[in-house]
Amino acid sequence: MPNSWNKYYTHYSDWDDAHCFNVRIELKFEEEIKRLGYVEQINTEDIFLEFKNISNVTLPKTKTYTKNKTGVLLSFDVPYDWSIDTDWEDKALVLLGLNDEWVIDSSVEDK
Repeated sequence: MPNSWNKYYTHYSDWDDAHCFNVRIELKFEEEIKRLGYVEQINTEDIFLEFKNISNVTLPKTKTYTKNKTGVLLSFDVPYDWSIDTDWEDKALVLLGLNDEWVIDSSVEDK
């Protein structure tokens, strides 16, 4: 199965380095998020690294999610033209394969 973000990153090519697109998903849909290809982000400060040669470089930095008591957070790059299209966020959710039913909220924010 292709990863959820493939269509999104294929559709856009010019990225806005100053902003990110954050999507909060209800916690009960975490398994669906995993099926789409996302993995939970590991905080290296919270784990014991058995081997000293393991570095942050070996841990995933993209296509990951974080979670807390209120939900799962996904964060994506945004294209430069995101602010021109009035329903850009809705289109982005479709490209990402994220079901409206799962989404608590979404927003474009400064990095």
